[in-house]
Amino acid sequence: MADTLVDALGTDQLALNLAIATHKLALYDNTITPNFGTDQSYSTTGEIVGTGYTAAGKAILSGTLTVVTAGGTFATWDGADVQWDASTLTGVRGGLIHADALTPKRLILGVDFVSTYQTNDGTLLVAWNSLGIGRINVISA
Repeated sequence: MADTLVDALGTDQLALNLAIATHKLALYDNTITPNFGTDQSYSTTGEIVGTGYTAAGKAILSGTLTVVTAGGTFATWDGADVQWDASTLTGVRGGLIHADALTPKRLILGVDFVSTYQTNDGTLLVAWNSLGIGRINVISA
């Protein structure tokens, strides 16, 4: 993912428009160990399989990219919480956000849920932090 950030901000410019609703959160078990220096695109290895879940995950709707100046200057990405209703899922340990509209589906961000979760004909809700899905500290020289 580090390469993706460099490509997005550098000369390759991957068009990672964080305000569009085509980026998805895919759910994974605890068998994967992402290498953020080399893993660049969505993979089904270790992805959750279960009732109410579709491969590649769900779209993150209402995406916004803003500049926040409280406590420093940050580029902040946020979006609507993501949930799977009427789902039966086991071993959910984290997620990878990817740019589903790009080829390949570039990784944007990894999320470790710290604990493992399951549902039994219930709802799995991923509620983002009040500060947003992700932020980059912008430091002026």
